[in-house]
Amino acid sequence: MRVLVGCLSIIPVLSWLFININRKDITAPVNVYTLLYIINIMIPVIIYSTNSGSAALGNEYLKVAVRNDNVFYLYVLLQVISYFLVIIGTRIHLFVGIRKKRKNIDTNLNIQGNTQRGYFIWGCLFWMVGFFAFLMIMRRVGGIYYFFTHLQFRRSLTSNIDFWSWLLPFINYGCLLIVYSLKGSSKKMGLPLIGLLVVSGLISGLGGRKALIILLLEAILIYHYTVKKIELKKFIHLKYILGVILLYVFFILMSNFRTQGAFETFLSEPISFIKQSNGGIFDTLRKESYVPFFIAVLYYFKSHDFWFGRSFLGLITAPIPSSLYAGKPPVDDGAYLYSICSGRTEITPPMPYSSLDGSSYPLETFGSMYGNFGIVGLLLGMLLLGIIIGSAYRYMCNNNYSFFSIILYTQVIMTFELSTLRIFQLFGTIVMLGLITFVVRKVKLKKI
Repeated sequence: MRVLVGCLSIIPVLSWLFININRKDITAPVNVYTLLYIINIMIPVIIYSTNSGSAALGNEYLKVAVRNDNVFYLYVLLQVISYFLVIIGTRIHLFVGIRKKRKNIDTNLNIQGNTQRGYFIWGCLFWMVGFFAFLMIMRRVGGIYYFFTHLQFRRSLTSNIDFWSWLLPFINYGCLLIVYSLKGSSKKMGLPLIGLLVVSGLISGLGGRKALIILLLEAILIYHYTVKKIELKKFIHLKYILGVILLYVFFILMSNFRTQGAFETFLSEPISFIKQSNGGIFDTLRKESYVPFFIAVLYYFKSHDFWFGRSFLGLITAPIPSSLYAGKPPVDDGAYLYSICSGRTEITPPMPYSSLDGSSYPLETFGSMYGNFGIVGLLLGMLLLGIIIGSAYRYMCNNNYSFFSIILYTQVIMTFELSTLRIFQLFGTIVMLGLITFVVRKVKLKKI
């Protein structure tokens, strides 16, 4: 029965294939969100519908929650409904006043050569600022070699680098400005630029994987909308297939580098290390999925009161340094869920981060909205999430695919959720992009 219910998660994908697929733009919200749904939700749900899938969970609370049949059935139903609400939301024009649509937009509009050079120069300057911040961070944590051979301590090593962590993203924006300088030309992203993107993603993420993935996607979308449209059929090519394979290998390796002695093992026996790291693509998707955390939220609130918006109070105090406010609640509301999964039963936001268990599990829109407002809040939250995604897409289209709007859309479709952490992160992204736009405008470059 569980497997049959788990297979119901395929319904949204079938709907997308026969009704909703956008063939004109492969990066339209319905296409991207469905791809993320397949990777993050559908495949893991099917895996966790079996006993072997839940048996692999290390946390006992998560294991009990996932194995509860009634909770699992409710989760699948709510997740399927949530998908359709997000898709409906992308088509609701709520923020119509953002900007009126321009007529006859030319996505390959040529820009002057000196403007292209300007973007390139600014890109190089921003990259150097970010790289300098990286060097200063490495100086504080004991050096590049020490840091990347001790990734298991990454969180503690980088816990007190607030100033430099704000400058570090400039390395990403520098790369993206260099890609944007190709706008209106017929140039391709050659191997040197691709190599720069990969190295920069590793640097900006301080060994993390998500920063690299997002940077590559942002670069692809910039190229897609300002240089040359990318067609799905062109991805069926040896070099793209090899690129995907290499990205997959990197993805699984970086996770295993966070264990004691992993780097030395890789240097001495690289082939053996790769084989041991690769448990298969489905096992990788299971490990990276947030599905168990969402199910745990449903399981917990079967017997506990909802928070009624109290977890969002962490946004009010988010700008205040913890050193000035000892009782500061966590910016990452997932810290509450981590404490719950550690066996705590008295968790009621807002609570000081110091009184929680010191780490976090992701809540995202599903967990945050259900934990605060129940099923009604979850459904309204998913609809609102779709409205925000659709608005970001239309804003990009209506602004002639500007640098600011492309990055904003990529961040919204890939990372934004209605949780305190994601809202605060998006705010930081907008501030950073606004700063870059202001600096570029000051030297009278073409309006970004």
